[in-house]
Amino acid sequence: MIHMENLARRFEDVREYYFDSLEQISKNENPVNGFYVKEVEQRLREISGRTHVAMVRSGSQAISIALMSHIDPGAEVIIPAYSCAATLASVASAGFVPRFVDINQYGSIDAEQIESHITSRTQAVVATGLYGDVHDHEVVKQVCAENKITYVNDAAQSQFAKYKGIDSLRLGDVVAVSFADNKPLPTLGTFGAVFTDSDRHYERIKSLRANGKTSHTSDFVEAGYSSKPDEDKAAQILAAMRCFDKWQARRKQVAAIYDAEFIKAGVVIRPRPNYSQYNTHKYAIMVENKFEAFEKLKSQGVETLRHYQDNFAKLPWTPSTDEQFPITDKYIRQSLSLPINGHMTDSEIYEVIEKVVNNTVAPSTR
Repeated sequence: MIHMENLARRFEDVREYYFDSLEQISKNENPVNGFYVKEVEQRLREISGRTHVAMVRSGSQAISIALMSHIDPGAEVIIPAYSCAATLASVASAGFVPRFVDINQYGSIDAEQIESHITSRTQAVVATGLYGDVHDHEVVKQVCAENKITYVNDAAQSQFAKYKGIDSLRLGDVVAVSFADNKPLPTLGTFGAVFTDSDRHYERIKSLRANGKTSHTSDFVEAGYSSKPDEDKAAQILAAMRCFDKWQARRKQVAAIYDAEFIKAGVVIRPRPNYSQYNTHKYAIMVENKFEAFEKLKSQGVETLRHYQDNFAKLPWTPSTDEQFPITDKYIRQSLSLPINGHMTDSEIYEVIEKVVNNTVAPSTR
């Protein structure tokens, strides 16, 4: 089987550093929010140029905490109708009311639709860039500024992508990211971070990640999350940082080969916007029926993923609407993610191409 992530191969690149770090964590007698967490936060501040970075235990909690630190309980939050399940769950589970807009042809939130969906209850937009591209930042920024609402940049998938040359982590009032096995900075399991330039919001974020207390001896201010960052996950991120350039270079090579061969064969690739510099997080093609294509490729020894399968606006437990979401529905039917990682061999790359061209249903032109 050709795997999506090649976890076993990747682990060989980080094994020595990771095991050494576990020994050091034990010696430090501090498994939570210690040396390795502080080191990751410092490096992410340097990379992003943001004033503050607070590590948390998941990208989902990063979104929830980013919102809770900026807006009122029960406020309305605009999000895309199509995204990773965590985008919706993080908003709803924190007690906010989601309001949905469609995605654009690139698979990210359609920034042009945001303003028409703002109501008197709207206090934030969670602008999600999917598949490794940044959403249309300038439009989101202007709409949020004119309407005095918080701009949350959900950069879980767009981290290290660039918007017109600007790192995605620089965009928005507050940024939420995640680290997982499929991210450019991968971990075993999930981890997250919140970025801000505000001293006041940073203090609130630190409190919210520690159950509502900035320390054991401080006042209990509010209900928060048990999200103090773990040292071993931070060590995994540091290990990945040591290999990041090498892994990214190979992922870009894989994407370039896919592009050339698929264009030649007439396979429809997910379009990418000119304003975004793609970070290779996912490589998606558009097929007539991704569920059939998934099964066909699996039987041929190629692992793929059906990103994503839900129209949030049509779930039985989300706010009802008569609005239509045609691009969301198209992506639900057609968008299939292929293996793209820094450990694929040339033979595996060309085997994926051959199987896609010869064994999937016909590419969609709709």
